[in-house]
Amino acid sequence: MNDRITESEWALMEILWQGEMTQPQLAQRLGRKWSKNTVHTFLTRLCAKGVLEVDRERSPHVYRALVSREECEREERQSFLQRVYQGNVGRMVASFVRDSQLSAGEARELRRMLEDMEE
Repeated sequence: MNDRITESEWALMEILWQGEMTQPQLAQRLGRKWSKNTVHTFLTRLCAKGVLEVDRERSPHVYRALVSREECEREERQSFLQRVYQGNVGRMVASFVRDSQLSAGEARELRRMLEDMEE
């Protein structure tokens, strides 16, 4: 993946991770707030970023994801970790724990994961 994907691009990718689609199908799924030109612009950007590929042999053209949702999530996590916490995972986890109300089950799960990492 060449670049991070934007919030708007995520909306398109969420649909394309479900399966390949044409531009008109995507526009229909996205609803009225997305014009045909906007959809085309985002598809072009995502292809340039290496996240999508387009089958130009078919008419209308068919778009499919080249990168899995999991790969994009990993890129986003790493980018966030570096940008906000300078790569310090401990600081990030501590701040999330401090700022949110963990349920007893979530706290147990977090302890279990940390214990598993120590083994």
